[in-house]
Amino acid sequence: MSRSRRVESVDAPFWVSYADLMTALVMLLLLVMAISMLAVASRPLLERKQRDAAVDIFFEQLQQQIQRSALDMTANRTAHTIGLGDRVRFAHDSYLLSAEAKRQMQAVVPLLLALHAAEPGRSWLKRVHIEGYTDETGTYLYNVHLSLRRAQSVVCALFEADITAAEQRRLQQLLMIDGATTTSIKSTREESRRVEIRLEFRSVDDEEPTLPAPEVALGRCPIQTE
Repeated sequence: MSRSRRVESVDAPFWVSYADLMTALVMLLLLVMAISMLAVASRPLLERKQRDAAVDIFFEQLQQQIQRSALDMTANRTAHTIGLGDRVRFAHDSYLLSAEAKRQMQAVVPLLLALHAAEPGRSWLKRVHIEGYTDETGTYLYNVHLSLRRAQSVVCALFEADITAAEQRRLQQLLMIDGATTTSIKSTREESRRVEIRLEFRSVDDEEPTLPAPEVALGRCPIQTE
């Protein structure tokens, strides 16, 4: 009996330690799983914060470029737009740009291309929308047509800038034309008759296009611009 009790007293500490070790391993495994699940769950939030920070940097660079170039433009980080100032305004019922307005638009081209080529624009800038607007006078459908003509007139002016064929192709892939009527009326009719540049940025869920954009000849502007 005494020998049996001695054997039990020797063996007992070993089995207790083994059980503690297994418990600790299970707890460690659960902790690792919890940390992994938390990391996976928080990844989209982290990516969105990184994306928003990159957009902030882009607009800081844009504002610096505007100040250095002395262009009559304003950058709106909240709306993701570039206001083109008083020079790019249209007369009533007109889509013609003045010579001064054309020069202003042509000066915008190298700025946009430079920002798109460098980080963070290269990773996050998706499209540049040219949006035409009208005042509240006239019918809805007529103003849709007029706003598109105004946006088209600005696009034609952009391609008159002194840029290379490769830069023209980049600009083609970047631009999109939109028309709007009374969706954004300003305080005066003169301010309302305008074109704005709206910048579209990729979301964290966007995927890069798998197919190259087709090469389409630039051609000539199909509308009279002067």
